[in-house]
Amino acid sequence: MNDEKLKRDDNHIQQYLDSAQRPSFTGPAEIYADENQENTNKAYTYGEPSANQVNVSSAINQYQDLQCELTTCSSHINNGLKQSHHRHSSITLAEEGRVDSKDEEFNLTDFLGGFSKDADQSGIKPKRLGVIWKHLVVKGYGAETNPILTNSNVILKALQPWKLFGIGKKKNSKRTILQSMTGFVKEGEMLLVLGRPDSGCTSFLKILANARRHFTDVNGEVNYGGIDASTFEKRYRGQAIYNEEEDHHLYPTLTTKQTLEFILRCKTPGTRLPNETKKAFMHRIIYLLGNMLGLTKQMDTMVGGSNVPTSGTLTTGERKRLSIAEVMTTLSAITCWDCSTSGLDAVSALDYVRSLRIMTDIFKKTTISTLYQASNTIYKLYDKVVILDNGYCIYFGPTDQAKAYFENLGFYCPGRKPIADFLTGLCNPLERQIRPGFEHLAPQNAPQFEQCYRQSQLYQDMLIALEIYEQEIKETNATGSFEEAVRAEHQKYAPMHDPYTAPFFQQVKALLIRQIHLQRQDRDALLARYVTIVAQAIITSSCFFKLPSDALGALLRCGAIFVSLLFITSLSQSELMIFMTGPRIMEKYRHFAVYRTGVLYIVQLILDVPHAVAQILLYELCSYFMFGFYLDAGRFFMFFIVLVFFNMMINGIYRFIGSCSTNWTLAAQITGSLMLILSTYAGFVIPYRIMKPWLSWIFWFNPFGYSYQALLKNEMKGQMFFCDDPGNSVPEGPGYDWPYKSCLMKGGTPGESFVLGDNFLMETFVFRTSYLWAPDFVVVVAYFLLFAFLTTVAIDYLPSRCGRSISKSYLTGKYPSSIPMHDIMTSSEIAGNKEQERLHCQKQVIDGLIPGTTAFSWHHINYTVSSKKGPLTLVNDVSGIIKPGRLTAVMGSSGAGKTSLLDVLARRKTIGKVKGHIDLNNEALLSDFERITGYCEQTDMLHPTVTVRESLGFSAYLRQEKSISNDEKKTYVEQIITLLELNGIADAQVGDVVYQGHGISVEERRRLSIAMELVSKPKLLFLDEPTSGLDAQGSFNVIRVLRKLADAGLPILCVIHQPSWILFQQFDHLLLLVRGGCTVYNGPIGKDARIIIDYFQLRGAPNFPMEGNPAEYILEVAGSTQNTTSGDHTKTIHHDDAKYKVGYKDWVKLWKESDEARVLDEELEEIHQNVNHYPTRKSYEYATGFWYQLWILQKRMHLDYWRSPGYNVGRFFTCMFISLITGFTYWKMQDSIIDMQNRVFVIFCTFLLAQNLILLAQPRYYGQKLYFQRDYGSRYYSYLSYGISSVLVELPYCIFLSGFFLIGFYWSAGLSSTSDQVGFFFIFIVFFVSWAVTFGFVLAAISRNHLMASVITPLFVSLLILFAGWMRPVQSMPYFWRSWMYWLDPFHYCIEALTVNEMRDLSIRCNQDDFIKFDPPLGRTCGSYMEQFFSSPGSTGYIDNPNATVECNYCQYSTGKEYYTTIYQWSEKNRYRNLGIIIGFFIFNTLLLQLLIYLTRKPKR
Repeated sequence: MNDEKLKRDDNHIQQYLDSAQRPSFTGPAEIYADENQENTNKAYTYGEPSANQVNVSSAINQYQDLQCELTTCSSHINNGLKQSHHRHSSITLAEEGRVDSKDEEFNLTDFLGGFSKDADQSGIKPKRLGVIWKHLVVKGYGAETNPILTNSNVILKALQPWKLFGIGKKKNSKRTILQSMTGFVKEGEMLLVLGRPDSGCTSFLKILANARRHFTDVNGEVNYGGIDASTFEKRYRGQAIYNEEEDHHLYPTLTTKQTLEFILRCKTPGTRLPNETKKAFMHRIIYLLGNMLGLTKQMDTMVGGSNVPTSGTLTTGERKRLSIAEVMTTLSAITCWDCSTSGLDAVSALDYVRSLRIMTDIFKKTTISTLYQASNTIYKLYDKVVILDNGYCIYFGPTDQAKAYFENLGFYCPGRKPIADFLTGLCNPLERQIRPGFEHLAPQNAPQFEQCYRQSQLYQDMLIALEIYEQEIKETNATGSFEEAVRAEHQKYAPMHDPYTAPFFQQVKALLIRQIHLQRQDRDALLARYVTIVAQAIITSSCFFKLPSDALGALLRCGAIFVSLLFITSLSQSELMIFMTGPRIMEKYRHFAVYRTGVLYIVQLILDVPHAVAQILLYELCSYFMFGFYLDAGRFFMFFIVLVFFNMMINGIYRFIGSCSTNWTLAAQITGSLMLILSTYAGFVIPYRIMKPWLSWIFWFNPFGYSYQALLKNEMKGQMFFCDDPGNSVPEGPGYDWPYKSCLMKGGTPGESFVLGDNFLMETFVFRTSYLWAPDFVVVVAYFLLFAFLTTVAIDYLPSRCGRSISKSYLTGKYPSSIPMHDIMTSSEIAGNKEQERLHCQKQVIDGLIPGTTAFSWHHINYTVSSKKGPLTLVNDVSGIIKPGRLTAVMGSSGAGKTSLLDVLARRKTIGKVKGHIDLNNEALLSDFERITGYCEQTDMLHPTVTVRESLGFSAYLRQEKSISNDEKKTYVEQIITLLELNGIADAQVGDVVYQGHGISVEERRRLSIAMELVSKPKLLFLDEPTSGLDAQGSFNVIRVLRKLADAGLPILCVIHQPSWILFQQFDHLLLLVRGGCTVYNGPIGKDARIIIDYFQLRGAPNFPMEGNPAEYILEVAGSTQNTTSGDHTKTIHHDDAKYKVGYKDWVKLWKESDEARVLDEELEEIHQNVNHYPTRKSYEYATGFWYQLWILQKRMHLDYWRSPGYNVGRFFTCMFISLITGFTYWKMQDSIIDMQNRVFVIFCTFLLAQNLILLAQPRYYGQKLYFQRDYGSRYYSYLSYGISSVLVELPYCIFLSGFFLIGFYWSAGLSSTSDQVGFFFIFIVFFVSWAVTFGFVLAAISRNHLMASVITPLFVSLLILFAGWMRPVQSMPYFWRSWMYWLDPFHYCIEALTVNEMRDLSIRCNQDDFIKFDPPLGRTCGSYMEQFFSSPGSTGYIDNPNATVECNYCQYSTGKEYYTTIYQWSEKNRYRNLGIIIGFFIFNTLLLQLLIYLTRKPKR
């Protein structure tokens, strides 16, 4: 930073400091403000050291040193990376992870300074943009707007369609999120936004990042360097970025480098340094981010996530840093960071903010951040601070004036309390402290604070500075300069009016590379897909092997082609699954303006082509020749090209519906119903000539139908099918010969022994073979193009279903009442009463604890996992002990193995090898260890449909001892709710803020996770980062509760990040780890942390400054650990106004050689020698019995299902849609032969219902499985309780669905309506539907994930349909399949039982279309001619005109029994046998599900 800049900043800060010393609160406070500042400070410092007073010059000098501070190891860097060649060579080495600690340090200032200097010399214009907001008011929906959705209120809403038009609809209530705010941030400045949770900080950041659609009303003005928000969104989106608190990495199988490279391919500026290629620029940025954020060695590591095993992936802290890196790669001018340090250790957080400071200064970026628990060192890096309280702005101004401003108002800041915590605490009546004499003068609530601020000189100076800044923008033409810089940044051919840096083809290229990486990484799903195709092709073709050229062969060809299309259709269902997993990341990149979202679909189309070609070619090669289709090259390739376009067209339909749907369940229900219509009206199931007029129009708009026609015409055109073989003509037998016979196959001429395929198609289906190319094939291609266009438009322009503002849903009548303005005045008294209540509950909880006697120890723990580079040790020879009354902290940098250690100690690891000894009370661990242990994990895995109170009750009922009554458990739950300040959200639904857009906040979820462990009354407690995401007061309350619990005798082991001095002093012991899982220190902390400070200082660490934070000091010192013996390297450490150098030391080795380590090892060795390895005490794996578990679990599951309308109401509407369509399609069937066939097809529709239920059950299973594995880890209940409950909860819904399915079509279709037949049909459907749901669960259980299940499900369903015996009767099946597969197929038993139940008493009366016509010999009547035929065994049917001498009308069947017996060989005797078999299949699925749940009861971690 040059001297001129320093001088200007000094003057600016001093001016604001002077203005802040003037009073801002009217009344007697003015007397205090007018007194001598030195005397007042002296009188009211309460022993606070003078070093904490505001010192402008000291702060500036300190910052000048800070700029050169951020250092990490680099490779082969000389002379501060001044030469581009050296930079590029170092980049490559860094990417490869080749880091040598003996090389020179990476200096961020020099690197970025050199980059900026090169850019200036090359004439590259910088992007500089500030933000101004005036009278900003933001509103959102009130709590009453979002009641908890249930099946009943969703159905009622569906039955009131007029409310969609606003008729009779109550007006939604609104709440004001941000009150009238005015301010600005100039380019090159950093703004810190402080406030308690729900104060509006996140909303403020979203508004400044121009993410407005989350809110109902945004009033006032926000402009970006003179550009209004509307224009900025249209032309410059991506220049203002909002980074969420939650990390969203949709593609966990990509590596860190691949993730960053993708963004850089789209965001690399068009104007770069001379002779610098895009690849060189990308390498330089990746190198920069890798060193700056400590990701150099993780570049080739998979990102990981919830669906990927944790071994070999990024840690939580590393994923957080990757999120930061993603935002930095966008090169945006304005960046809004929402709690981005959450989950980072203190050192990483400080380094990250220092990096922001340096980048902001050098590139004149505008940086805005919200932070919780920011240290003074971090706080002083910011230029300005905004403090929000309940949406009111109570301060906006320089950071170095904020403390003095509020002290002038009468508030006191304790000595070691960080300034940021002091400022945030002012919003909490229980946390703020008032100086003596100001009890009635200091503001008490948000409106008073805002009034004070608006009356202050600081506010007036800000308004003047704002006017000056606006004038400066106009005079310097800052807007024009920014626009010119953005235009220069656009790559060649990129439209200048678009916000995207890269042109269309570059976006396509970048996305292609990313999608190829994804497909390579997900080899299992790809392999499963191709294996499924090959298996389906071979099985299908073997069933239709070498079809003959006769009447039966013609019909079977129709069936084979139809089955092929059904399989390809169901296989495309997996595309819906893949497509629906992308909205969250798509919305993120839309906001970043990385690529136009519609381009993603174009890229998917490009990748569809090779996959479609490969899949269809593979299927055709396996099936075409085995089917015995016409051997002609032209027909072969016509079959191929139609299937290719059909495959891509069906993919397009699925993706279009997915792009218009809010979730996968809804999309699956719509596509399932649509595919039923398309397959039914393709012309095979119900020929066009018998379609009902009110639905026959579907036939002409059916892409499935045109594909089916094209394939069928391609095969049948010009072929001759002969009727000489038995069963192909009538009459048959001795004495019957041509021309006095006729083919049974339609389309023939009486007396001719063959039928032309063209005539067969025309007579049976009304298909003209001349229409093969046009319109049939042309329409298929047109539909493919149409859905490609519609999907692209939908993705690009439809509002995203993600990224909505977080809103809470409450139980009806339990909405929190908003506090009227006149009641806010008493908020302090109300808060005081609540605090007294909370402390009373705390006392009750502590008093209720049995004095602890639990001692937990571990000795020589090693945890190793496999990786590409060989075994990787995550926990390396760690030992320790926690005793009653001891609160132990585990600290270390990100990747130090803290979470892995807790997982090992809590027995949660299922991957890798664990070695060492773990003992509890001098005994080996028994089966009750997980039950008596509480483990609050880093990730909040909470059931979304229940309320906070219900979640806690569930934990208490199942985890507390069974000797405790339910009333006592319920009382204890209420105490914990009060203790952790969950009263306001006790009746709020937990929700899912990521995918559903509603639920409790991140901070509230963290407190709930802690409460769920405390409510179980554990004897040993593990907590992984319990304060992450909490503000200072929330963190203090949690740690204070833990301190009280420890004092009562509960042993606690707690991973802690970024602890303030106030929090750190609550702990007794510290286990300090470094990367590699090695111990640096394990022992007592001591009063004022003296013991641990002395330990490090005696071994060469610099002296600890008295005003510093011991936790940060220890982490900084431990962070200087190196594995080499070189001691020449140093790094600078800052703590407030103190700085010092730390030499690199091998602290791991020093610990192992220390007396402290020896004493600990001797103690643990003695414990191990006396351990009872075979304890005889009785242990109970679960706190409650099986039947109690089943009862409580059933209650929760029924509640969960009742509050899951997307699943249950969606299933109901899908069921009713299928039922009604079926009923109106086959309206009032008569007694003709074609109606007998239609009755079979009506029953076939139950198969399609079953297919939908199977698909919909799978995501339900996966969602429940996550919570089961979490619950089972803590032994809430047994796997058997869960497995049985999963089935039992479905039964009422299966009965309900079955009943309405029957009502919807049974009588409208004209099925037999005797009580016996209707009752049997209903009972059978109930068990069949139950079988389908449990079968869906089984398929999900045997699959690794939902994508795998969606790939293999089509194979199973297609096989069940294929071997049911209706498409190819059993007698014509190959012996191999009919000997076993036919008898194992539940669909066979279903269609046989329901068909014979329906048709056993029916008589058949043929219509004119059903009759087979032939002429008798001259001089004979039809009756006399057919006497011999009817007298032969097995003959069926009747002659309609026995006395005729020409054109005999032969009806092939006379009764329904004759129909199904002759064609399918079914019998009415098997009705109840088949019902019993279906019940057996259902029971088998249930038992198999229990086994699979047992085998997968523990997650891979």
